[in-house]
Amino acid sequence: MQEGLPARVRAVQEPPLSEPGSNDYAPDPVARAEAMSGPPEVPVAPKPPPQPRSVLLASAKITVQAPIPRVFEALTNGEQLAMWWAEDARIEAELGGRYEGTLPEGRVEGTITAIDGPGKLAYTWPLSHEGGSVETSVVFELSPRGPETAVHVAHRSPMPVAGEWDGVWRRSVASLKAFLEQGAPGPA
Repeated sequence: MQEGLPARVRAVQEPPLSEPGSNDYAPDPVARAEAMSGPPEVPVAPKPPPQPRSVLLASAKITVQAPIPRVFEALTNGEQLAMWWAEDARIEAELGGRYEGTLPEGRVEGTITAIDGPGKLAYTWPLSHEGGSVETSVVFELSPRGPETAVHVAHRSPMPVAGEWDGVWRRSVASLKAFLEQGAPGPA
């Protein structure tokens, strides 16, 4: 059996347990079945469904007849933001900068978490929730549609927060569109 193998391999091989052709061992079929049955089954409670990382409070989309850089400027320039979205707007258009304004829903005092001009702007928006505060996030994504710009805003939270958020953001993007296309002043 080891004759065709090189000497270094023959030395490490184990000798056979029995002589070739010998059939000394016959397994007990009952013992074998018991050994393979495994431990008794323990009932396992079903796992709860995974909790989402965030809850989508609102999402709004609109197409604006303006190029992306112009739309981005309206999102990041405090004077322009005050004309279409919030009163007393203050913007520090840099990562970690503030993004503030007063809306009918209350004062936004957020921090910019992403600014990738002219395609993306994200900031936090702390909201009152059950006697405390929950930090929500708002993300504006801009993409070209020929000479126009598609605007998508998503507002997320780690948990549900009461409010008419779809209405807030539909009014906001409509106000942005009116400001950019017709020069209509006034926050949403």
